[in-house]
Amino acid sequence: MKYISILVLALSLVACSTTKTVKEEPFTVDFDSPKFPVGTVEAQFEKIVNIAGLRTLNVTVEYFPLEDAVCLQYRLDFMTFYMYLDADGRAAFVSALEQYKEDFANKSLEVKGSKKTRRKYGNVEIYLIWQAFSYTVRAKTNTFIDYGYDIRAVSKNRASFFTIYRREAIFRDKNLSEQDRRVAPNEVMYFTRAQADELAALFDQELLKSLNTGNIKKNTGHVVPDVY
Repeated sequence: MKYISILVLALSLVACSTTKTVKEEPFTVDFDSPKFPVGTVEAQFEKIVNIAGLRTLNVTVEYFPLEDAVCLQYRLDFMTFYMYLDADGRAAFVSALEQYKEDFANKSLEVKGSKKTRRKYGNVEIYLIWQAFSYTVRAKTNTFIDYGYDIRAVSKNRASFFTIYRREAIFRDKNLSEQDRRVAPNEVMYFTRAQADELAALFDQELLKSLNTGNIKKNTGHVVPDVY
């Protein structure tokens, strides 16, 4: 019996040594891959000087069917960002938003925003591309975003925003020196509940699958803050 056990153990070790581990490929998107316009939404971003408050920018939403990816494109401080979310990332957004709206309705949000609140509803991996101009280096890498919320002062009122907190991203090119690496610093996107609902609607998988060359645009007009 002892020899049989040793034989079984030896065969198991051999089997393990010959089994190849298949590494999952990181989520990426070809910048030149076919794409369809989905629509536009508004989001708030920090002004160059943080104490100056928030500014509202348009975010273009595009769908890349080959990779089943949605891109959020916006230009901020002379840099254009392309933030790609896969299906899991979009589903996580919708789920996090529902949790946020429930906490908002139940008055269970903290009265002061923090790093902790901006990470309350989980995180997902994304693919990020950023570029100043078409003739400059196109930086790209995988990074993470957190879903959460923040409390900001708007017109002397305390307002709550659903947030996407993008973590710092670093691009290193073998043709560039270490000093020439490209860095996209931490950045927060702020959404009112209405704005976040609009984006969630554009994430609908049935809508994305039905897209053609037509463009679905939403004009949100004046931003109404969520006083909290």
